Amino acid sequence: MTDTAISPSRPDQSAPQDRHNLAPIFISHGSPMLVARQSTPAFDFFVGNLGRHTDGVRAILMVSAHWQTAEPTISTAARQETIHDFYGFPQPLYQLHYDVAGDPALARQIADQIGCATDDARGLDHGAWMPLILARPNADIPVFQLSMLAHGGPSDHFELGKKLRGLRDLGVLVVASGAMTHNLRALDRHEGPIDPWAIEFTTWMIDRVRAHDIDALLDYRRLAPHAAMAHPEDDHLMPFYVALGAASDDFAPDVIHDSYEFGNLAMTALRFYGPNEDRIAA
Repeated sequence: MTDTAISPSRPDQSAPQDRHNLAPIFISHGSPMLVARQSTPAFDFFVGNLGRHTDGVRAILMVSAHWQTAEPTISTAARQETIHDFYGFPQPLYQLHYDVAGDPALARQIADQIGCATDDARGLDHGAWMPLILARPNADIPVFQLSMLAHGGPSDHFELGKKLRGLRDLGVLVVASGAMTHNLRALDRHEGPIDPWAIEFTTWMIDRVRAHDIDALLDYRRLAPHAAMAHPEDDHLMPFYVALGAASDDFAPDVIHDSYEFGNLAMTALRFYGPNEDRIAA
């Protein structure tokens, strides 16, 4: 892996935006080693499909499991610092930088619209920049980040997501970055067969999404099979609820990626299309 520095070019803000590309997305960002594991299906998804799913938008609002605050906060920095918030990984990972622009005026407009705080110093954590360094290596779309609630549960994040529904009208794409399963102690570094509990949990979540069973999803901790095994702590699942809340009431879900790494780390990605939004072909 070589050192990477990426220079952004600002998109033409006057260009028409593709409304069908503004359906919210949930991605499982996986391990910080994602960028180095170039033979995996997830790597192929981030490098190929995710880039097409983000084409034509004015800006990207990232919601990552790795930024939590007492109240929702939007980053308003003009240039987004690359935050290396992981430890004990190969040194080349710490030399990667995603030199992308923010959009302070637009970020402040959104903060006013949804009633949240701003932070003009916060950059992008690895849950935000790692997927984008693969999907949009030219850093050609402004990016800013919205924090999660440090003490919020599924319902809190679902309601936070609802406040983001109006971002479609601004040409802003919501990308929520977390994990469909996240039990680091259970990972199989030898990558043997996929653990049945991971498959059963992921299948239950997707089935409930397809059934529009929001009540069951909000009560996943009690109802989903192997919930505590899939998420000993549920912070990495909370971005899913932000994307779910940002979707229209009559959303049409699409599983845009489905694979596993390290025996049980589900790399599931979902898109929540509205009734008049065209699906992007795989």
